[in-house]
Amino acid sequence: MATLVPTNGTPAVEVANVDGVRIAGILLQAGLAKSAALLVFGQAGFAGNATNPGSISDVFARVGGTNPTGDASADKMVVVNSGNVVIDNVWLWRADHDTSGPVYSGRNPSTTALEVNGADVTA
Repeated sequence: MATLVPTNGTPAVEVANVDGVRIAGILLQAGLAKSAALLVFGQAGFAGNATNPGSISDVFARVGGTNPTGDASADKMVVVNSGNVVIDNVWLWRADHDTSGPVYSGRNPSTTALEVNGADVTA
């Protein structure tokens, strides 16, 4: 599966205010530089289009798990600001282990898996 890892604290994917955008079949992996979010779908206030909705499907996001050194982190995994978006088969995971074994004490932090700010979002 294609894996996107932000290296400088930005989102791995940012979607503009565009109708009908489809994000599918990817893994978003938090990097060692903390990201505010791994996926940001639209900007606040964008109504979207009920007849041509955006979609997020078969998207996996994880914070930690494969990091050999240091802790991966992201405040939020997925943020949906657009309206009229369909979310299907999304797996959002904060790792309880990395390549050296279990992690404890707040390592690989993420405060929110999914934040929905748009109207008419279906998951």
